[in-house]
Amino acid sequence: MNNDLPMKSASSNIFNVRPGLSPEDALTNASELLASAVSMGYHGAFELVGAQRDKALGILQLVEMAKMLVDQTLEQQFPAA
Repeated sequence: MNNDLPMKSASSNIFNVRPGLSPEDALTNASELLASAVSMGYHGAFELVGAQRDKALGILQLVEMAKMLVDQTLEQQFPAA
């Protein structure tokens, strides 16, 4: 992390999390974002070769693990009816 970069104020953010967003909605949206990242990542990874492909697939594995954590937390905290 580069500590030389100026801190952004909240008002300069392009995107913000809606105040009062429920944990369930936050986790659901995070899961959907991670699923999109995995889908796009696999599409791009197989256009690469060698070490670059290996790195991309390694990153995708980390994203998939993060999605599993989010999905498990979502299911445990907010079980489907």
